Amino acid sequence: MATTTTSAATTGKGSVTLSLHPLVIMNIAEHYTRVRVQTTRTTSVYGALLGKIKGRHVELCNTFEFKLADVSTATTRASVTIDMEFLTKKLELIKQVHPDLDFTGWYTVEGKDWNSSIMSSFYSQLASLNESPLLLRLDPIGVSNELPIHAYETIVDLGTKIDFIEISYTLITEEAERIGIDHVARYSVTDGTSDTSIVSDQIAIQYNAIRLLYQRMLVLLEYVRAIKQGQLERNDDLLREIASLCQRLPIINTDDNNNQTFREDFDIQQSDVALLALLACCTQEISTLNDYLNKFQVVHDKQQHSSGPGGSFGYGSGGRRMVRGGAYFPASFV
Repeated sequence: MATTTTSAATTGKGSVTLSLHPLVIMNIAEHYTRVRVQTTRTTSVYGALLGKIKGRHVELCNTFEFKLADVSTATTRASVTIDMEFLTKKLELIKQVHPDLDFTGWYTVEGKDWNSSIMSSFYSQLASLNESPLLLRLDPIGVSNELPIHAYETIVDLGTKIDFIEISYTLITEEAERIGIDHVARYSVTDGTSDTSIVSDQIAIQYNAIRLLYQRMLVLLEYVRAIKQGQLERNDDLLREIASLCQRLPIINTDDNNNQTFREDFDIQQSDVALLALLACCTQEISTLNDYLNKFQVVHDKQQHSSGPGGSFGYGSGGRRMVRGGAYFPASFV
């Protein structure tokens, strides 16, 4: 592909439709905030976009940061060089875990006066991974009623100029993302008051309940100690209620029979959880083995079709497979 030296950003109707997960926006914002705090100065951040490509529709699902080959050069904004070896290896590892995710483009955090020539250098480096990568730009200082996210489709005009055409997008969410977004969006401190998410409220309620139970248990403990030392009069009705309460609570830090029962129940539950985890691992390994056998069967069938007159390729007339070193394997093992 010819190297281009000119670029332009325009607004028009793109040839692709774009769906955007909130996780992508949250990852970009976290990346920019972390770098801004660590460097204490305004700097641009760059990373890769991962998504699902179905025809002319792209669904952006996740991101990860670029490793720049020369950080000092990148901070001067003269040019930015991506460590392509690291990027390629990272994509290979992600592909093994998430085979449905592909490299779809890159993101940056720039204001409205962003430098499209630097983005052109990114395109030149990333075109080998995707012929038409998308660009996602987060405006950190933009003031608007809409999300400060701008998506661009890259189009090469006769190999002499790269056009960044701004395209529209739609937000799509999953259940896990909605829970996280609710927590992040509602957890803020303004005007000396705090607005917490539903999850934080539920955890705070449980924490306060446990703390109150602990404080009241300390009061009962001091009462029993005072009776034992003769400081207070004995109240049998109250002591029976305390004994009934203790029978209902799990006793962990003692060596009596109740503790033994708790330990047995706890060990059984722990073994059940470990067994479920082991079963999940075994299921995954069986699935992997099944895929391997299917692929091996395909190769074996091809070898049989390409066999010579003396029998199947790689097999003797007795149905045994011959391998290097003079060893034989029964045909049933193949």
